[in-house]
Amino acid sequence: MHRKKNGIDIRGILDRGGVVSFFQPIISVKKKSVIGFETLSRGLTEAGGEMLPPQALFEASGREGLSRGLDRLCRTKALESFGAYKLDPDRYILTINIDPSILDDETVGSNHLMELVRSLGIQPGKVLIEIIESGITNIEALKKFVTLYRGSGFLIALDNIGADLSNLGHVPIIKPDILKIDKSLVRSAVAGHHGGEIVQSLVALAHRIGSLVVAGGVETADEAVIALELGVDMLQGYYFAKPGPQMEALVDGIDEKIETVAANFRERTIRRINARKLRHRSYNQIINTLISELSRIPDEEYDAALAALIRPHPELECAYILDEDGIQASGTIFGEHGDGTSKGFFFQPGSGGTDQSSKDYYFLLAAGLPKYTTEPYISLASRNICITISVAFRDVNFRKRILCLDIIQDNGITA
Repeated sequence: MHRKKNGIDIRGILDRGGVVSFFQPIISVKKKSVIGFETLSRGLTEAGGEMLPPQALFEASGREGLSRGLDRLCRTKALESFGAYKLDPDRYILTINIDPSILDDETVGSNHLMELVRSLGIQPGKVLIEIIESGITNIEALKKFVTLYRGSGFLIALDNIGADLSNLGHVPIIKPDILKIDKSLVRSAVAGHHGGEIVQSLVALAHRIGSLVVAGGVETADEAVIALELGVDMLQGYYFAKPGPQMEALVDGIDEKIETVAANFRERTIRRINARKLRHRSYNQIINTLISELSRIPDEEYDAALAALIRPHPELECAYILDEDGIQASGTIFGEHGDGTSKGFFFQPGSGGTDQSSKDYYFLLAAGLPKYTTEPYISLASRNICITISVAFRDVNFRKRILCLDIIQDNGITA
């Protein structure tokens, strides 16, 4: 009789192949289709066929030193199930999970997964090997594994990116085809916390190295739309479908939810673009008014003129003027909602004579660009997230000047 721990007879499960594969769709809203499935294994007890969740299953195998055997059994069942379904082989990929803690020279050299895929007639390019990033223990073995399987046509994914124990240092080493971000980040973004900025940073990193991004754990239409707005490429989660054993059933009826998300995303994007157009039209009107006045007065009148001219515009945090060498020709003049006090050693507004020539909005205009709008950044004048719009003009003596307007971004105003 097999020894049990915490009520799970893991050896018995392995001996009788007591694992079943559930699948969950991976969605591309841009393509308006399911592009693949992640396989999620469930254990079966001998008595009554009770389902065991994957976490309990893998914890039990780890305690008894049977992680490698369970990992192989789960992969085998998943690939056999995938190969048995009469789905278009060119339309879908299958994501299989590999426990990175089992990877060593013996595992890498066994070619077990490669031989299994070939024996089932599945194209390697349709198999995405998903590695839980936080479980990586042997980076050299992992690099050999990734090199071997990518060289044979398999796709590689890193899962749990952005979770508590994740290490972004693995990303440039492995150069995955897919980054799968942790569900907590999207939920943080929905709640208005800093998860959105983290997701955007991860998306930017992924796209720079040629990776696509999947947001897992999406449970509502709002989460799906916000993930898309943050730049995520694909979605997965209960909103679209809970994991199930029948792939055909998961595909049926999912188009309506995809269309709902696509329509909401499209509507919000158009609304955001139109709002941005209106804001920038307003900014241009303000700039034209400011330049019309500033171009007629001497330098010593800049501060008073800026104070009077920006006061009616609460969206402006502050304004200042640079000369042709990037030196402030005015003070930093704050508007109605601005605060010109120091926010600590690093965050102090510049005064007349401050050298701003290292700022991108100076040297781009000095190179001949007539107008420049920065990406959002932390203002060294106020510690707020802002954008700076800079415009070149000629003063009363026809000398080149640069008008700079800082606009706060974390009060609902976006670029």
